[in-house]
Amino acid sequence: SSGINAEWPLRPGERVIPGLFDLAAKMEGDLLMLCLDSLRVSVSVRPDIVALEADKVNKFLLELFVKHASDTFIVSQVNEVLMTLADIPECRGSIQTNVVPVLLQILRAPLPTSPNKKSEEDEEDMRTEVLDLLTVFVRKTPTPLPEVYIKEVFPAAMSITIGSAKDSTAILQSGGECVRAFLAQGYQQVAELNINGLSGVEYTLQLIAKLLDPEIAEWGSLYVGRLVSSLIHHAGTSLNINDILQAVLNKLTKCESPTIQQGLLVVFIKLFNHDLEGSMSFLQTITTPSGDNGLVYVLKSWCEIQDLFTGEYETKVAVIALTKFLPHLLSPDSPLATIMVNDDEISIDGGRITRSSKQQAAPTMIPITVKVFKILVTEYGNILEEMEADKDVGSEDEEEGEEEDEDEEEPQLVSIAQLAAYLGDDDDEDDDNKNDPLSEVDLQSHLQQFLTQLSTHNLYNNLCQALNDGERNVLSSMLVAGS
Repeated sequence: SSGINAEWPLRPGERVIPGLFDLAAKMEGDLLMLCLDSLRVSVSVRPDIVALEADKVNKFLLELFVKHASDTFIVSQVNEVLMTLADIPECRGSIQTNVVPVLLQILRAPLPTSPNKKSEEDEEDMRTEVLDLLTVFVRKTPTPLPEVYIKEVFPAAMSITIGSAKDSTAILQSGGECVRAFLAQGYQQVAELNINGLSGVEYTLQLIAKLLDPEIAEWGSLYVGRLVSSLIHHAGTSLNINDILQAVLNKLTKCESPTIQQGLLVVFIKLFNHDLEGSMSFLQTITTPSGDNGLVYVLKSWCEIQDLFTGEYETKVAVIALTKFLPHLLSPDSPLATIMVNDDEISIDGGRITRSSKQQAAPTMIPITVKVFKILVTEYGNILEEMEADKDVGSEDEEEGEEEDEDEEEPQLVSIAQLAAYLGDDDDEDDDNKNDPLSEVDLQSHLQQFLTQLSTHNLYNNLCQALNDGERNVLSSMLVAGS
């Protein structure tokens, strides 16, 4: 390829982006990756330049995608540029016309599309990259979604994911996330689909059943909790969720990784936050495959790995739910107060939970009321530590700022905050969570208010006796802050 060969109507200072595209056509390996990364940032800064020749730019990037299909690193970099283009309204029509049809072709038949792909593993890698790219396109396309997405991309993504092998972890993860993007952006359109006699929702239920199959590779189920929660959220009362929740519980009993367990537990945690009594009542009517009470199993599993939760949103919704649970557990007639949970220190070894080497032959068991109280105190302490760390960083920045003010420099064309956004620092923030009112809750204030109110409870002193010195210090600091 000899570049995109466009007659860009630009001033000399604006020819950086066309120059980078021409360079990319001649580069290989690490130099090509550097060039593509520079393009990603440059396109974010000056989307107006790329919009002038959107068709040629998209076709050129597709050429690179196919040419370097055997190099996962380069394909990922090409994808990053394409994902950035999806943010530019003037480029979306070109993406639908020029890029999506080729991606569908690759999704259906990766090996014939690229001669460099030789094995089933190569085929899976390529399909995964395509699914990830299509997911971003769907997320960034205004609603209602165009027909090419609903009538072609959705069925294709479904077919590939449901038809994948049980150990095709990457396709199971990426396919599930692609379908979740469709639910978020066009649930009603999906619901009205008819695919071989099945509605889009029924097709989604088939996919969920596959992802929750106990025989599926554990990491293939990494994001199934998000998909289940999204379907429940969008379908509402029109969906019979009893069978889904039973399947989530069954899968939970088979998982060893706390990361996978967290994803499944958050399904129940969100339901607790929405309707505590109703969700508790339902879980008490189902059992695990070994016959354990569903609610008891979920509560014990949750309490034992809460300290290992990752992600700001997931941690927040879990802590808020625990503040709803504790008053219920402390009520005089609560049968759940008799539940005993493991309080041994736990850590992660190779993705699996390991117990403290200090523990005796028998694990340390404590009442669930005490465990939940300790978790809430610990979470409050974590927040205080983060606030203190942020305060220290802020002080250092102020000092550096004062020094720089003494030596004035030329104003920057792009702010650091803008550059951080261009570089994708917010990638971990899940789009679906932004619309949840719980994501706006100030957890520090919520916990301080809850723990302060709890201090008037007649069992509060009993709970405090079970705390260690560090946990008592957290409560002391809270009382000082609240005074």
